[in-house]
Amino acid sequence: MKSRAACIGLLVLLRAAPLYAQDAAAFDRPGIGFASTTVPRGSLAWEQGLADVSTNHDASGRQRQWVADTLLRYGLRDGLELQLGADSYAWQHASDVSGHWRAQGMGNSRLGLKMSLPSHTDAFSWAMLATASLPTGRAPIGGGTRGYDLGITAQWAMANDCSFALYADRSLGHERGWMLSPSYNFNFSQHWAGYLEAGIGSGSQRGRMLGSGLTWQPSPRFQLDVSALRGVQGAADWQAGLGVSLLIR
Repeated sequence: MKSRAACIGLLVLLRAAPLYAQDAAAFDRPGIGFASTTVPRGSLAWEQGLADVSTNHDASGRQRQWVADTLLRYGLRDGLELQLGADSYAWQHASDVSGHWRAQGMGNSRLGLKMSLPSHTDAFSWAMLATASLPTGRAPIGGGTRGYDLGITAQWAMANDCSFALYADRSLGHERGWMLSPSYNFNFSQHWAGYLEAGIGSGSQRGRMLGSGLTWQPSPRFQLDVSALRGVQGAADWQAGLGVSLLIR
């Protein structure tokens, strides 16, 4: 029922909003990092994970989790946006020596402020995102304590509609750690694009990852995405995502 309601809501928004704009929107999904630009003033971007799945297998047992991740981005002014995100609903299945158990429910929420930083050339863009995680869910899906993150993404435009990006994040508060992720982005055609990425982190973000993804943007304000991330060391074995994004003006 929740998936049907989400599909109906998406169709309503598609009918209500004109899909074509002069410039294509830069959405934060998919990938480890986020876009180096903000949404225009007065615009709202809805980025919805339809099937963000992760699996983990270690000596203590196995765990599989499916999350419907939601992110809303609103342009407060040019170069500044407010973000509200949540693990809208999650399912978790785990097993260990004591047996099997399942859980489902709403996960934690997050509130963020993203700012585009000054640049003297069109070939370079960067942005900073400060986020507070709120323990709105219940264990084992959510809960815990508040967390804080400060991330920066820098992107350099290259020839043939390609670009290189570097993302860095620092987790503060109760759970500390850092994440560094380079990525290479390329276009197949006017509507299709892809990327390759890697990630290395410590503390609460400990692990090494390799990933890739595709996006299809048939209009400047609408995007479908698919992605996969393989944990090489310390991270979840596999993470995969399927999502949709829409810019409303």
